[in-house]
Amino acid sequence: MGKIIWSSAYSVQSAFIDHQHQILVGIVNDFNQAIARGEGMKTAYSILNRLIQYAEQHFRDEEKLMEIARYPAEQLQAHIREHEKLTEDIFRHGENWHSYGKEALPEIGRFLKEWLLDHILTSDMKYSKYVANVDDAFLSVR
Repeated sequence: MGKIIWSSAYSVQSAFIDHQHQILVGIVNDFNQAIARGEGMKTAYSILNRLIQYAEQHFRDEEKLMEIARYPAEQLQAHIREHEKLTEDIFRHGENWHSYGKEALPEIGRFLKEWLLDHILTSDMKYSKYVANVDDAFLSVR
């Protein structure tokens, strides 16, 4: 599984959210590199747990930023539902790992990589024009 290399094409025009996305990319890369090194069973649970915890914080921050940026309420609610589904999907994949063992790890790694890139490049790009230049307002209320 190839490593995700951060690119300006992934920028949502918010330095704060871009930084969080870069951290998520790093965690997904850590997971896939652990699998590639044969260390997946030793480290997969802790990396997946770190991803879930960080993703939950990121989702809260992203939703708050979208709210401050006056992202249309209907679209914000749809984005929140997507975050909820993504969290459920991560947990489901974690359950598969417990059920199927190390054979499930490459599938989880593929899912995480595809999920993250797809979410940033499709869903998150929809709000980028709204959140451009509102980091200061967001950080003052965070």
